Amino acid sequence: MVKKAILIVGHGSRYGYNKAIMELQKSRLEEMGFENVYIGFNETSSPKIADSMQAMAADGVDEVVAIPFFIASGLHMTRDIPPKLGLKDGKKEDCVEVCGRRMKVLFEEPFGRDPLLATLLKERIDEEMKTGNAAVIVVGHGSRLPYNKEIITLNADRLKDMGYDAVFPAFNEFDEPDLKEVFDGCLAAGYDEILVLPLFISLGDHLKNDIPPKIRLKDGEPEGFCEYGGKKVRIVYLPPVGEDPRLTELFAAKARRHLRGGRMDALVLDMTHGGHLVAERLKDRGWNATCVDVYHLSTPEARSRLADRGIEVSYETPARHFDAVFMPAHCPDSFIGGAVVDKRYTFSEAVKMLIGDDLPFRIEVTGVKGKTSTCYLIAHILDACGRKVFLHTSRGQGPYVGSHKVTELKSIAPPYIMELPSEGYDVVISEVSLGGSGKADIALITNLVEDYGIAKDSRKASYAKAQILSDRGRNVVKEDEYGTWHSKRPDLPLETYRNVCEAVEKPALGKPLRVRYEYLGKTEEAVLGGSFLAIQYLLSIDAALKVCELMDIPADDVRNALGTFRGVPGRGEVSQSGGVWKVNERNPGISHLSIDMTMRCLKEMDALDGCLAVVDPVSRRVCDKMHPELIRSVLEKYGVEYVITDGNGGAVDTSGYKTIVTFVKEAWQ
Repeated sequence: MVKKAILIVGHGSRYGYNKAIMELQKSRLEEMGFENVYIGFNETSSPKIADSMQAMAADGVDEVVAIPFFIASGLHMTRDIPPKLGLKDGKKEDCVEVCGRRMKVLFEEPFGRDPLLATLLKERIDEEMKTGNAAVIVVGHGSRLPYNKEIITLNADRLKDMGYDAVFPAFNEFDEPDLKEVFDGCLAAGYDEILVLPLFISLGDHLKNDIPPKIRLKDGEPEGFCEYGGKKVRIVYLPPVGEDPRLTELFAAKARRHLRGGRMDALVLDMTHGGHLVAERLKDRGWNATCVDVYHLSTPEARSRLADRGIEVSYETPARHFDAVFMPAHCPDSFIGGAVVDKRYTFSEAVKMLIGDDLPFRIEVTGVKGKTSTCYLIAHILDACGRKVFLHTSRGQGPYVGSHKVTELKSIAPPYIMELPSEGYDVVISEVSLGGSGKADIALITNLVEDYGIAKDSRKASYAKAQILSDRGRNVVKEDEYGTWHSKRPDLPLETYRNVCEAVEKPALGKPLRVRYEYLGKTEEAVLGGSFLAIQYLLSIDAALKVCELMDIPADDVRNALGTFRGVPGRGEVSQSGGVWKVNERNPGISHLSIDMTMRCLKEMDALDGCLAVVDPVSRRVCDKMHPELIRSVLEKYGVEYVITDGNGGAVDTSGYKTIVTFVKEAWQ
């Protein structure tokens, strides 16, 4: 039988704290049932790595997983430790010989990139934060190499994505920004409390002697107050992360992954937004999968389909260990329940992992407003110039030939990207609610007119929508939002679109509208039809034009296609009957913001006199709910009469009105 062992590799210190924490983590692993757990230090402390390697050889060990108790890489990780493990030439895994015994050695990565670390930090913040006016400083050691700064910045950004507005990275030495400067800046900004989170393994000179004076605390004080600007500011200095028991689970996951030689266990949450598709494809990849119907909305057929594949289906999250959890970005962490998970993936990240690369040219579109309209415009233009187009939006999916031939109603949640055609089309265009595959040929974010809260306000919509950005294609964002998206993915090049389309005449309800726009460096004109609120589509035209430029669509084809475009059914649809104008807005994006946009357009058309707005507040097959109180305030601002129905389909008396605008929140989202 092959004898396997775990070696926890530490830095070493002349203080006893580092060794005590290493021994604590070793004992916790042993309490979890792991056998043959050793520790070894790079310097100063004992036993040294070489001593532990010799001890394992003497004990008859055949395979070793070396887990570094380091937050980030650096010279120790890249230069000093590998040779002591017998690894050469930059290898992370190899067979080595120690005292005449051959052993297979695998050297794991530091834990700083693991999402669990940010979750751990979040829980510490929540435990300590007393006011809503708090700053959080994530402190790193600093290094002449880039690794430490990357990890500290990464975790600070993850905390921002979790909903904390004031999170700042800082460093004790070598790197910028300097801790003292950041701390003093927080004082000057007027925060009531400042939480300092050191991303260090254990106490030592830096934590005991260097950092406290920089944050105006005396040595040994975990908390205190300082006077600034005439008020007392609470200072909280949290302990290093090394002794946290949640790190033990992270180490255990790394060990299990290599020692057991078995399948990975996946927890998939939410069958309403495509979790069953994720579970099936994970199963195809050799994972064990447990799919939890957190909303209790799945059909017996869907549950039977998964059970027939050997996928466990549950209404409640099992309280056991999983290698990874896959869940929609909008699901709160509370859905994980009592499960212990090593890694977390959003459904967008799952799609990126599971989708193939040999696919037709793909355009993915997300954003807050205008997603469907933009998709339809792009599809119409590409179809008009001879491309074979498949279109998937919140109105349904199917080929676009002159118009959209809807053949099936499907969600626009990210997992459904995996079910789009893999052949037979020149271009596949997909509207995505929150995120995307991260592998589109063109990824477009229409706008972020509201960075609304998701996952019970624990994170922002921008966190999810940024996951559409592609590392293999072109990425397009609105010019005035470049900074927002660049901060989410500074590693990717972003291209921008701006407002290039404008009306050249006063718009009138039901009348064609002449517009002027810039395309390929020239000024062009087109006439939009009167059967839809053309003035409401101008921003979508801006975005569609940028995509067409990237695809080198000739200007004549674009102009002609705009002239034959008739809008999206149910999106600003205009008709007249018996002398009464009717405007129909029926889509999943209905909100106080979209209603404000429609009313603003009607005001510009002088169409509010004698106008009645009818709002159906029932959210059919849509997750986010309408807010009647916000809608009332918008409609009252425009001085129109309105009716908010009970959602049961009862008739509304519309007699005597010149214009009737109907808003219904409905779609297959």
